[in-house]
Amino acid sequence: MDVAIMSLLYTSAGSCCSKRQASQAWKVTFAFACCTALLLVAAPALQMVQASDADPLQDFCVADLSPSAPHVNGLACKHRATVTSKDFLFTGFRKAGNVSISGTNAIPTLGDVHQYPALNTQGISHVRLDFGVGGVIPPHIHPLATETLFVVQGSIYTGFISYDNVLYAEVLQQGDVFIFPRASLHFQINVGTGPAVTFNSLNSQDPGFLLTANQLLATNISSAVLEASLGINSQELYSLQASVPSFWSLAAP
Repeated sequence: MDVAIMSLLYTSAGSCCSKRQASQAWKVTFAFACCTALLLVAAPALQMVQASDADPLQDFCVADLSPSAPHVNGLACKHRATVTSKDFLFTGFRKAGNVSISGTNAIPTLGDVHQYPALNTQGISHVRLDFGVGGVIPPHIHPLATETLFVVQGSIYTGFISYDNVLYAEVLQQGDVFIFPRASLHFQINVGTGPAVTFNSLNSQDPGFLLTANQLLATNISSAVLEASLGINSQELYSLQASVPSFWSLAAP
C-alpha cells in the first residue's frame, strides 16, 4: 500500500484512533474507490447493451434458416464457403404490398433476419409500409428496437406515446422522417388522397411486433379483467372482440 496514503490516514485518525482503526478506514476507502471505478466502467457498457443488438464478432454471419441449424442467441451462421453476393441482396421491397389482404387497408413488407438472412448479427432490419387511401397500421410496439420512418410517397399522420402518456404526432409529407423511441406505442395512417409508401429502419435484426388491439382482445385474458380495465360490460367486450380486424400475416413477402 502507498506509504504516504497510510501516513495521512494515521495522522487524520488522531490520538483517539489506533493504527488498527486507521487500517480499517483505509480498507473501507479502498473498497469504495474500487466499487466506484467499476460502476464508471460498466455504465457505458450497460447502456450500450440496452440500446440495440449486441455488436458482431465478425464482419458477417449470414443466417442459416434450415430446420437443423443449432439454436443460439440470434441465428447460426451459414457456412462461409457457401456464401455468395446474392446473400447480401434483398429484393422484397421492389413490389408494393397487397393492401387488399389487410383488414386495415395497409400492409408491411418485412425485411428482418427471417426474410433477409444477411442481417444476422448486424443489428438492423427494414420494413416497407404500403397504404391505400385511409389505410392504417394499428397501434403497436417493437419491444427490441428504435424505429425511423421515411415517407417515400403520400401524406402520413404518425406518432408515438411516451412513457408518461404524452402523444407526439405529426402529419408527414414526402421526404420527411420521424422516429419512434424503443418500445414506444406508435401508429400510422394515410391522410392523403392517394396511396402512400414509407420505408422504415429498426436497430434490431428481429425487433418484435406486438399489436395492441390483438394482444388485448384476441388472447385469453380474463373477460373480467378486460371489462374492469376498459369500463365496459360483457356484451360490449364481445362486440369489441368480434370487431378486431383479421390483420395481415407476418409471413415472408
